[in-house]
Amino acid sequence: MAGQTHVVVAGDSPVTTTELARFAECLSDLSSVAGWARRLAGCAHLLVSMAGRVHVQGTVSGVRAVFHTRLGGITVASGQPDGLARMTGAVLDEELLAVRLLSPLVPYPLRERPLWRGVHQLPPDHWLLIEPCGSSRTGRWWTPPVAELTREQGVALVRERLVEAVRGRAAACAVVSSDLSGGLDSGAVTCLAGAAAERLVTMRVAELDPGSDDTQWAGRIAGFLPDADHLLLEYGQVPTMFADLDTGAGFTLPGEPVSWVRTGARFADICRRAAALGSGLHLCGHGGDELFHLAPAHVHSLVRSHPWAGLRYARGRRAMAHWTTMATWRALSDQRSFPAWLAHTAQTLRAGQPSPYQPRLGWTAPLRLPAWVSDDAADAVRRLLLAAAQENPEPLDAGRGPHTTMDAIRTAGTMIRQTSQIAAAHGVQLAAPYLDDRVIEAALAVRPDERSSPSRYKPLLAEAMRGLVPDSLLDRRTKGNFGEDSYDGLRRHHATLLELFNGSELAHHGLVDDHRVQAGLRTAHPMLAGIPLEPTLACETWLRSHTRPAPAPPATPQGAA
Repeated sequence: MAGQTHVVVAGDSPVTTTELARFAECLSDLSSVAGWARRLAGCAHLLVSMAGRVHVQGTVSGVRAVFHTRLGGITVASGQPDGLARMTGAVLDEELLAVRLLSPLVPYPLRERPLWRGVHQLPPDHWLLIEPCGSSRTGRWWTPPVAELTREQGVALVRERLVEAVRGRAAACAVVSSDLSGGLDSGAVTCLAGAAAERLVTMRVAELDPGSDDTQWAGRIAGFLPDADHLLLEYGQVPTMFADLDTGAGFTLPGEPVSWVRTGARFADICRRAAALGSGLHLCGHGGDELFHLAPAHVHSLVRSHPWAGLRYARGRRAMAHWTTMATWRALSDQRSFPAWLAHTAQTLRAGQPSPYQPRLGWTAPLRLPAWVSDDAADAVRRLLLAAAQENPEPLDAGRGPHTTMDAIRTAGTMIRQTSQIAAAHGVQLAAPYLDDRVIEAALAVRPDERSSPSRYKPLLAEAMRGLVPDSLLDRRTKGNFGEDSYDGLRRHHATLLELFNGSELAHHGLVDDHRVQAGLRTAHPMLAGIPLEPTLACETWLRSHTRPAPAPPATPQGAA
């Protein structure tokens, strides 16, 4: 604070009150706020008030988002959309809810449109300025860096930024907990935290798949951290995937449908255990895939920006994915712009799933609506996609590959923002250091073909972490997954999932046909049903949590303490 100038940083940031006071003293007008924000480490909202004018911005990933609406002629902002909706009595936009039924994802720009009419989300790379009279305007404060560094040039910067992001947080807490799946992303974060935390607790849930080697790799990392406490939860000790979706017991859904709903009960259980062990901060490795593993669409961009490197990358991808020569050539030759691609997807929502051997080099993954979505809902999704295309939106970055990376970063940011609400309900702060603005910038400044390679797993991250994590982990060539856990959860909770669609809220709103959902659950193999089912489950459980009274807590047995 300095005179009439107030500066607030809300979230994770190593900035000190002295530094904030110095900035407030030097600030002559709000036009220089965005430039200062581009030097701010961590992951936090930034608010500056000067002479009645208020500047608000979040983070590039959207982990710290800004939502706003009008109330009594005044712009009001918040970090969550549902509070604004309650404040203004906003009603649900059923057409936007229908968009959330898309699989495998909701594309930009529709993903960043809240489900409440009159409530808006500020683009993560924009600021919001609220004038004393209550009016507001927005402007852009961040653009992706030019990807021009080689791997050798970028290693030191990535290392510096990631070390700062993890150790700055870990050093500030007496007890820190961390995911330890055995992969490079969470392994690097855990090792960095172990070097700074007063007490580190690693947490791992054993997967059901006996063929997964994550257990062995997690054990090696644990051996690298002999002073940490290592908690291994056996598969039967934690809720399975898709548990408690009928009651929501143990986890509260945020103000929008969430992609991680199948893991809600399990994550809530982990948060409870972390809190019981005294942890105030839980670290995760989310965001590592988005930064250091390239989506196939980068092949389309690389053959244009760096032809020889792009062709080498294309050959490697083609060999690994078994793309046919003709299909690869057609995909690489496609010239459609981002708006044209959105218009194209609007016409293929009911088409069958493309072959797994078909190169997916478009601006988005192929978007589909499951067979149980009503015709009216499908028409609404089609209209919204076409309307978005007609607005001629700019892609998030130049070229399909860079755009898909930024889109994936924002998707991950949304997921962490939502998941943080579950953690906070149990007294634990969730942090994803890979999604810090400065870490994102460091990674994106390196050429895509130098960040990743068809023949080596995440080479930029591996080289940046050399000497800080076990060398054997840096050379790992396998990657575990929780597919078997998901299929087991679907089998175990099959009856519950069927009952969810016996008079569902989605059917009440005219968005799905319950009989078709049940038929899909009865006839499809779990592997085939899971992907289109999850958005539907997310929307149904979210609607129930916001339209039906919460279940009463179980009665305490007589005589119990």
